[in-house]
Amino acid sequence: MTRKHETILIVEDDAGIAALHRRILERAGYQVEWCARADDARRRLQRGGIDLMLLDNRLENGVEGLQFFRELKDAGLDPPVILVTGFSDDATIIRALRQGVMDYVTKSSEYLAYLPEAVRRALDQVHTRRQLEATNAQLRQAYAELEQKTEELQQTTQQLWQAAKLASVGEMAASIAHELNNPLGIISLRLEAVLAKTPPSDPRRKALEIIEQELERMAGLVSNLLHFSRPGKESISSVDLAEEVERALELMHHHLKKRAINVRREWEPGPLRVLADRQKLRQVFLNLVSNAGDAMPNGGTLTLRIKRHLLPDGRPGVLIEVVDTGCGIPQDILPKVMDAFFTTKEEGKGTGLGLAICRRIVQDHQGSIHIESQPGQGTIVRITMPASNGVNVDRLR
Repeated sequence: MTRKHETILIVEDDAGIAALHRRILERAGYQVEWCARADDARRRLQRGGIDLMLLDNRLENGVEGLQFFRELKDAGLDPPVILVTGFSDDATIIRALRQGVMDYVTKSSEYLAYLPEAVRRALDQVHTRRQLEATNAQLRQAYAELEQKTEELQQTTQQLWQAAKLASVGEMAASIAHELNNPLGIISLRLEAVLAKTPPSDPRRKALEIIEQELERMAGLVSNLLHFSRPGKESISSVDLAEEVERALELMHHHLKKRAINVRREWEPGPLRVLADRQKLRQVFLNLVSNAGDAMPNGGTLTLRIKRHLLPDGRPGVLIEVVDTGCGIPQDILPKVMDAFFTTKEEGKGTGLGLAICRRIVQDHQGSIHIESQPGQGTIVRITMPASNGVNVDRLR
């Protein structure tokens, strides 16, 4: 069965033979074009739309058909070809098949009757080959998609394991905090009793007061740890940003101290408050301070700024900046750092959740978070939020 619009290009220098071939093929239902010269055939092929070339092996000026076919392939033109030859020698036939000719026809008394069948068979092969190539392309695409889905499944499995580990850490932190509370309470009561019996003039009282201060700091750390590890319900209140940043710094004191990191506080005068879920906001500050500390393993300066800020829509807001002098973030990965589960830390040292959680929390409070960084020059994290006027918690209710 002839398919619609199948076009055969006859390349033959003998006009009589070409006309004969054309008549036979047109009767069989094909569209036929003819070129007498190799250069004309090359230009026609370059325009496209040729399904099969019927190529004579002896062309004008002694040009060999097979050599012309080789030149076409070298130029990136590789049409399906049936070679028409007047000599049925095995060497020519083998050479033709090795070069990629689909079939050959030997000029004889019977070849004209066989020609339409040869063309049909060659075109069927072309059609089948194209279908196979399309199927292979679909299979390659399906395989690539399967690999991607497999990778996503592996990542999801890893994320679930990581989430389970994080939940276990939270439970363990709460358990440790509860266990510490009991001895701390006993020590505190004993210390109060000793202080009550120690007059102000006693030289030992100063040391006892220092112990009392450190005990209070330890109790505060345990309280913060309990508050952070307890999921609880969302609780909206007016939050003093400087106070929450200080609590985060208190929890991260050892993390920063062992890295010899100097902390600078730059608070604008007066209380700067936002309506927020205190626990979630503290989680943001803990993540940012922790990341800044990790970026300065050999020491540096961590600067925290809080100041009034005018939002793009003209509303009053606040600006929080966390600035480190650490290693910085390469520009090619900077756009990805707030993607969930993206991390540059070693396996087991980072979940890739910190900044993603920070962004979600800030956005839930109608705020925005942006990161600027240059390798070797440090990183600036800027958070803007509406001031304490109630509009920034609509999405939390």
